[in-house]
Amino acid sequence: MKPGFALAMAVAITGQVLYHFMQKQVAPGAHPVLALIAFYLGAAVLSLPLFLLFPLQAPLAQAAGGLGGAVWGVAVAIVLIELGFLLAYRAGGSLSSAFVLSASVVTAALLAIGLVVFKEAVSLKQIAGLGLCLAGIWLLSGNRSTH
Repeated sequence: MKPGFALAMAVAITGQVLYHFMQKQVAPGAHPVLALIAFYLGAAVLSLPLFLLFPLQAPLAQAAGGLGGAVWGVAVAIVLIELGFLLAYRAGGSLSSAFVLSASVVTAALLAIGLVVFKEAVSLKQIAGLGLCLAGIWLLSGNRSTH
């Protein structure tokens, strides 16, 4: 594994663990839309210093114009993810299984999208991994004993 990829994955994994832990900690009475706005304002403030690590290579207006329409798709996705997990945890979703369920379904969907839309190859190893994800969902969401 390339060091840059390993570092990027470590950042993403750390962020996901922190995300789910903190999402579960949001006060049950907090207004969900207000919580989303607070999340994004906080994220915007925390993002500004990242310009020191990733400086602009063009004027701001030109760089912003080059972002493209996918930004709105990502924005919609972020809102759906944030709101979905916030509501799932409030509805009693388990920290240990809510993400596994969503990640497994997302994995299956992205495998299919990669195959159909991007013509990516799918190996038997990937299909076996998907099977293990689905088995994990079954094991994690199975009957819970009350004794």
